[in-house]
Amino acid sequence: MFPYRHLGFISTVSCSVALGLCVGCSGDDGASSASATEGTSSSTSDATTAGSSAATTDDATGTSTSTSGASDSATTGTTSTTGATTGGETTAATTGDATTGTTTGGSDGFLVGVDVFDISPTMGQIDKQDIYMGAYGAPYTRGPAKGVHDSIFVRSMAIEAGGVGFVVAIVDLPGMGNQNTRTIREMVAQMSDLEEAQVLVGTTHTHSSPDLMGLWGGVPDSYRDQINEQTALSMVAAWEAREDAELYVASGTAPNRNRRGWEFTDDAMIVLDARDLEGERIGTLVNFAAHPIFLGEDNKEISCDYPGYMVKALEAELGAPVALFNGTLGDASPKLEGDFATDFDKAAAYGELLSGIAAGLVAEAEAIEPLVVLDYAEWTQSVDNFLFQIAAQLGILQYDFDMNGLEQEVQTQSAYFRLGTSVQGVAFPGESLTRNGLAIKEGMKAPHKMILGNTGDALGYFIPSDEWKTGKNDDYEESVSLGKTAGDNARDAILEMVSVDNDAF
Repeated sequence: MFPYRHLGFISTVSCSVALGLCVGCSGDDGASSASATEGTSSSTSDATTAGSSAATTDDATGTSTSTSGASDSATTGTTSTTGATTGGETTAATTGDATTGTTTGGSDGFLVGVDVFDISPTMGQIDKQDIYMGAYGAPYTRGPAKGVHDSIFVRSMAIEAGGVGFVVAIVDLPGMGNQNTRTIREMVAQMSDLEEAQVLVGTTHTHSSPDLMGLWGGVPDSYRDQINEQTALSMVAAWEAREDAELYVASGTAPNRNRRGWEFTDDAMIVLDARDLEGERIGTLVNFAAHPIFLGEDNKEISCDYPGYMVKALEAELGAPVALFNGTLGDASPKLEGDFATDFDKAAAYGELLSGIAAGLVAEAEAIEPLVVLDYAEWTQSVDNFLFQIAAQLGILQYDFDMNGLEQEVQTQSAYFRLGTSVQGVAFPGESLTRNGLAIKEGMKAPHKMILGNTGDALGYFIPSDEWKTGKNDDYEESVSLGKTAGDNARDAILEMVSVDNDAF
């Protein structure tokens, strides 16, 4: 266990909040169902947040700890204009249909801060039998959660250099739709000097965590609001905790598999390691793609799945907070050999395997030049999925779909960041399939390439149009996608941001 340094807390603001959308996954991933095994509890709080655990009263008691330390039918108009600041000049870079801007800042060093906040429901909340978990099956069929096997968290990291910075948070949930993420971004902007475009909220996509999307039964409004507020507070706490730091990066590979029959996945693992000027570790961010589906539909206890075990083991090894962002996860499943008594044992084994690989990468990580470049783009995507259209009209999705005549559409976004000339990364607003993700990475020139999946939005699966309804995985991913054009449009909008900045190389 390592000590957390607690930040003197910030004042909160009152914001109205609403629920967002995420979509589920097929049971194809080999996660057999098993009842929860108390004896194999992976309580992340045990290894991460001193004094923070799932409470046993009706009141919310989350504990925060900070360490200072495109195609035919789609609409693709982009509405973002984030001014570009480079050496005192402000310019806007317009590429095709998208208007994008690049903000660049350099200094003598980085500023980095982290925060971890327990968002687990209390036993009092659980006992009311109205907290449902995603992301398996039809609404309500899984039944409400019966307990908390291991605590779920929001984990935040803020990075800045030369006055340009951003903050990322990863939440142990199946997903968060645009009503949630917009609310969180608004709250963070109100509580800090950050613009909403500098605030990136992602989810691990665990299938044993509360349904904040409404697709599987949902959660009470009070708990949904609690999570939104705690996420915003964590992100502001990380931003306020920034201290002089050095950043290090390394890339390698880890085992996963493609569930749509391709012989390849995006198996890259990237680590960002932040240390203060005395060499003490501030925190570590890991980026790797694999669906957290070891725990099957029969599991009734809230859990992070393998990300919780991975984080717990790596934090014990490194002595500082760790955040795991999923990557190009749309068709990426875990790959694990051996026989295990329970699904929790499988999740633990895979998480610990990934932790060992990440620890090895941290040991060989190289320093990053203290420079931050940011870009942000928005575009409008048609909603061609009839199920989504009906669910939105019935108010089930609680997602901001707009009407354009008789058609529905949604406005979504992505962010791009570069750290020195070592790292290029993007936020992907859902579950990108491998071939889209690899195309984005092929467009990057930095040696280390990151895709933060399910970040900014959780709009389901993004499938290359030439792979649409070709029978792979029985076309499951197509059934929970916005439509045939969504994958191409997202890929192309993101590649525009990447290409604008590639002149730096």
